[in-house]
Amino acid sequence: MNNTTTTTKFSLAYRLGAWWARHREPSRREALRRRCPPATVAAAQIPPAVRAAWAHHAPEEFPGLATDDGAWLRCSLGLAQFFEACRLQKEQGACALPSKAADSVWHVWLKLDPAGLATWQQRYFGRVVEHRENAELSAPVEDCMARTWTGACRSEGLELLGPKLPLLFALDGLLRLPTGWAYGYQKGTLAHRQIDGFGQPSGDVVMHAAIGGASLVALGLMTQSELTTALRRRQSSDSGSSCGSSWSSDSSCDASSDGGGSSCGSSCGSSCGGGGD
Repeated sequence: MNNTTTTTKFSLAYRLGAWWARHREPSRREALRRRCPPATVAAAQIPPAVRAAWAHHAPEEFPGLATDDGAWLRCSLGLAQFFEACRLQKEQGACALPSKAADSVWHVWLKLDPAGLATWQQRYFGRVVEHRENAELSAPVEDCMARTWTGACRSEGLELLGPKLPLLFALDGLLRLPTGWAYGYQKGTLAHRQIDGFGQPSGDVVMHAAIGGASLVALGLMTQSELTTALRRRQSSDSGSSCGSSWSSDSSCDASSDGGGSSCGSSCGSSCGGGGD
């Protein structure tokens, strides 16, 4: 086989793959909008000026961040889901943000129109969530991350023991965001790896011990009855599932529905946070 034939076949395969991705994108977007209705309603009301400023400025702070319509939908929904998780967990305390992609919208909006951001938060989530660095949170970051996980899962009706990830935790991996965080569920606990310059999870795995069944119960985020029921469900489904320990950016189980696999964390699992008193 000569080089011309090889190049032609590669080009054809690439074009077919691109066509298939474009063909599936509308159904993917509709699936995203159905996952967390409160976030979808709120994200749809983000002013166009914020979207324009984000497209212009966010890649300066987060190199490699896509800024097309699909990326904006995912990032804006991710940020809105974080605020919904904060709302659901407001009695438990502060939450930590597990996605640089979602944080990119927050940063731009804070610089562009902080008063407008506060008004939007108050209207759709009943409170204003202050943007804070990890060191300024009112509790250990791991506990804050566990609250975010619980709120995000409950906002989508997902099991707290995985393996399917809520959008907020899948976001960076779905966008293959360099320096972002790819999440996976393994050994009964959430874990993450950093995303490299090629958009792939790489490096050491960091386990999030607080986001396991016993820890969630100890933190008051899950009842013992919920844990027992979830463990029974997981045991009955383990034999038929291979998705429980994959990472979103390379997982065919998860990526097909924008439903699993990734996002979050420095060595402690979060870039910033907020919520709680």
